[in-house]
Amino acid sequence: MKKHSLFSVIFFILCFLGTMCAPPPEIKEEEPIRLIVRGDDLGMTHATNMAVKKAFEEGILTCSSIIVPAPWFEMAARMCRENPDWCIGVHLTLNGEWRDYRWKPVLPVTEVPSLVDEEGYFYQTTEAFLAAKPSLEEVEEELRAQVDLALKRQINVQYIDTHMGTARATPELHAIVKRMSLDYGVPISQGYEGDRLSIYEVPYHQKEKALAEMLKQLGPGLWLLIVHPGLDTPEERALEDANPEGLKNIALHRAAVTEALTSKKIKKIVRRRNIRLTDYRKLFVQKESRNDS
Repeated sequence: MKKHSLFSVIFFILCFLGTMCAPPPEIKEEEPIRLIVRGDDLGMTHATNMAVKKAFEEGILTCSSIIVPAPWFEMAARMCRENPDWCIGVHLTLNGEWRDYRWKPVLPVTEVPSLVDEEGYFYQTTEAFLAAKPSLEEVEEELRAQVDLALKRQINVQYIDTHMGTARATPELHAIVKRMSLDYGVPISQGYEGDRLSIYEVPYHQKEKALAEMLKQLGPGLWLLIVHPGLDTPEERALEDANPEGLKNIALHRAAVTEALTSKKIKKIVRRRNIRLTDYRKLFVQKESRNDS
């Protein structure tokens, strides 16, 4: 073999071995798709309570927001105690939007008279509430009483949010919610922690399809899906929203939400896309872990 050919062979072998032994190039792991699925209005009706339970046990629901002043709160509180793994938040409430189905503040009406109508019930719309010029001091006292009652019922409160957005409808009201978040040491769930998703206004017969398309399109990052689980029962069929923009056929809409959350098709998409279902407790643990590292 010629001398220069021998050198070429040796050089090739050394290069090959060097390539085999060299450390692989650094591969940056893509940020995962994380999804919080928050079911609102726990405690509103018996059907809502049962739908939330079903969505937790059989579906992709990861959090649920409880309405403390609502008529079925005590049952919902018991369910929360019996299921300590549920992530539960307090749905800070200053409205009761249903015709003929009303609720009052947790505090005696005499202590928060600016928050109620002449019959002692919460106003049905945000506009009516604001027009009554409520006392900010009474607002804060009532909202704190709601969280305190949830804690008294041994609910492990993981976050707070606002029913109908009324408690954040003005900068002054929003400041109260922010202050409570700091004082109670819980985050506010209102879309601040990630991009917000909704199928609320989607026709009831298309909710599963719409949710499937949303999940297929999700990119890396943290997402918040806000839903309202329910069942098609006589109790829920009787509900009528007093807000002009309120949905008709509430029972059908809310039952369709529950069906979508527990759908095999939806769960298959979540698995196939490796969507990481999460909640506020897990996020808090992850945040603490990052801070300790």
